[in-house]
Amino acid sequence: MTLSRDRRNVLILAACQALFTTAQSMLIILSGLVGATIAAEKALATLPVSMVVVGTLVATVPASLLMKRVGRRPGFLAGAAIGLGGALTAAFAIYVADFWLFSFGCFLMGLNGGFAQYFRFAAADVAAPAFKSRAISLVLAGGVAAAVAGPELVKLTVDALAPIPFLGAYVALAGLPVLSAAFLAFLDIP
Repeated sequence: MTLSRDRRNVLILAACQALFTTAQSMLIILSGLVGATIAAEKALATLPVSMVVVGTLVATVPASLLMKRVGRRPGFLAGAAIGLGGALTAAFAIYVADFWLFSFGCFLMGLNGGFAQYFRFAAADVAAPAFKSRAISLVLAGGVAAAVAGPELVKLTVDALAPIPFLGAYVALAGLPVLSAAFLAFLDIP
């Protein structure tokens, strides 16, 4: 049995939503802790978490405009590349204990969020009218499923590269946009 193009696209978008939400939950769990560990001024510890939100805010409209110009798949792939760059920047910042560089890496991961916000809209675009509401629900359900995956991935990786705490989690976090890009390579939106 082969999946219709609409259903395959929705499954791909749901998987990408799950990976994105896993990354977001990891960022929420870890970024304040990392900030408290490497910030010279402990009052700034949660700035990296705020930078994720600011990055998403900054990227949402430009991501839409870019995808209107180049298409959904190239736009989502650009977002994944930015997310990868952000995770690698954050991991390097943890390695060298640079709070401001870490905050910038979190900002870049927030930019990725500006692109990922459109997964559900892409599902609506590709689905036949009778499947549209279910397609959106399936993509959003992918994000709900990730609520368990993020904390579990944190537990498995937070000390993976000891003696530097949190470094392993951010290296693992870098793998999520790579997996997303692998799925997106099969996205077929006319």
